[in-house]
Amino acid sequence: MERTLEALGLSEYAESSPFLLSGGERKRVALAAILATEPGYLILDEPTIGQDYQQKERLRNFILQLYSQGKAVVMITHDVEFVAESNPKVILLSQGRIVARGPADSVLSKDELVKKASLVRPQMSRLFGELAKYGLPSDVVDVHRARILIEEKLSEAKVRVAQNS
Repeated sequence: MERTLEALGLSEYAESSPFLLSGGERKRVALAAILATEPGYLILDEPTIGQDYQQKERLRNFILQLYSQGKAVVMITHDVEFVAESNPKVILLSQGRIVARGPADSVLSKDELVKKASLVRPQMSRLFGELAKYGLPSDVVDVHRARILIEEKLSEAKVRVAQNS
């Protein structure tokens, strides 16, 4: 349990009454309590509500750790930025029907699919949609992949400049 509290940034609250915690802290305590039972799968409904960037990052890393342990994590969320950075398989729903399913980069980069689900494409997807005219792929949704692609493009440009000098 202590390791779970630490991973979720809750160690300092181990002896506190839950009634003295904020809504976001209570949500993380509830998650820690569930994880203490070591479930084989986890279903999270809007897990990022009430969480600041640092807590979202902790949650994302924790979810990725659960994936690596072979646990299934299902998230119901409107936070497309959080989903994009986690890069999972995505199922978009609209009025209880499946609009699209597949890897996050292929689903969340398509404006028509995201609009059907009443969402907005992740910022990185919108940026790379514009950068496609410069030879970059348009299906990028996460910052990590974006960085790699931009670094590669800049390296290629440096080589061309050096060859032309």
